[in-house]
Amino acid sequence: MAASHGAGTLKSTSINGVKLYSLTGNRYVAPWVLAKKKRALRKDKEYQRRLDLIHDLRFETATTKIKLTPDDEYVIASGIYPPQVKVYELKELSMKFERHMVSEIVNFQILGDDYSKLAFLCADRSVNLHAKYGSHYSLRIPRMGRDMAYDCWSCDLLCAASSPDIYRINLEQGRFLASLSSQSPGINAVTRSKIHGLVACGGEDGAVECFDMRKKSSVAELIFQLFLLKIIIRRSHLCNLMKIKDTFWQ
Repeated sequence: MAASHGAGTLKSTSINGVKLYSLTGNRYVAPWVLAKKKRALRKDKEYQRRLDLIHDLRFETATTKIKLTPDDEYVIASGIYPPQVKVYELKELSMKFERHMVSEIVNFQILGDDYSKLAFLCADRSVNLHAKYGSHYSLRIPRMGRDMAYDCWSCDLLCAASSPDIYRINLEQGRFLASLSSQSPGINAVTRSKIHGLVACGGEDGAVECFDMRKKSSVAELIFQLFLLKIIIRRSHLCNLMKIKDTFWQ
């Protein structure tokens, strides 16, 4: 059945005299529908084009980072103010839990397949490691952190900061290892390729430098003469520079 709402129509269904309204106006499939019927809906174009709303996906001031877990079951988002991290379960389209932080989250990394192991780089130079039960351990890096990446092959947490060094925290050994030294005066972005394992960093001077984690040394450097804010490594090519800023846009 349908209920009129202003100039448009808001779809609703009635179960035992209780009306359920679909806010998206798309086809709704109840969670108790059989899995066999859900598989049949994969060929339904209307069902595939549906939009689902995640409840309570908001922060008081702004959302800073949103990431999807490797198992595609959870969305993890950080935001301000106050500094928080929230985990949402896509199967339920609702928030699973939220945690408050002492300082603003600069970036975070998902260390496992789900939300059970997380690492947060915060604005107060702290790196916070979280488990399912909450905060597990906290430590500080020497300089202000700007970005963070995780090398799953070596269990190294890589922290870029306002210095030429990329700080390495080995999570298996539980200690700092020798830093990766770049040619740039400061590192704005760091990322790791899932294809070949190379680590790329973008510096203040517009240079992109790549490191081989087997040798722990630089293997190549490219100069772009741009202010690099983020690096994305893709299959089609080594580095695709996004969110760049030069004098043309100023």
